Amino acid sequence: MNQELLKQAVTDSGACYAVFWAFDEAKGVLRAVQHYNPPERIAEVKAKLGTDEVFATEAYKFEIPPGKGAVGRVYASKQAESFEDVTTLPADTFMRAEVAAKYGIKSIAMKAAYGGVLEIGNTNVWSSFDWVNSEN
Repeated sequence: MNQELLKQAVTDSGACYAVFWAFDEAKGVLRAVQHYNPPERIAEVKAKLGTDEVFATEAYKFEIPPGKGAVGRVYASKQAESFEDVTTLPADTFMRAEVAAKYGIKSIAMKAAYGGVLEIGNTNVWSSFDWVNSEN
């Protein structure tokens, strides 16, 4: 996975971020290894929260076992998942719901890709998740 593919996923889907999760064989967990945020999203968060952190960079703080939480389920099952509003979900369904709420993230979609999990999301509520069925 490279930066251009993450940027393309954001552009194609209308998302405000993308994160790629890869399996860390040494620890037996999924970890965020790359992300992309459009510059305007970074500026928006900095103006609102006064921080250089964004939802995508917060992902690096998590280690997710295969089969646990949304990222772990997608990795284990190879089945895409999407959520209209993750801030309303219990932690066993989406363990980063509180972090999503902090940054105003509502809708998230993820799918197995490139041996890991590609996740995108947005501050708007999505009612359609065509991206999860696309080839990218």
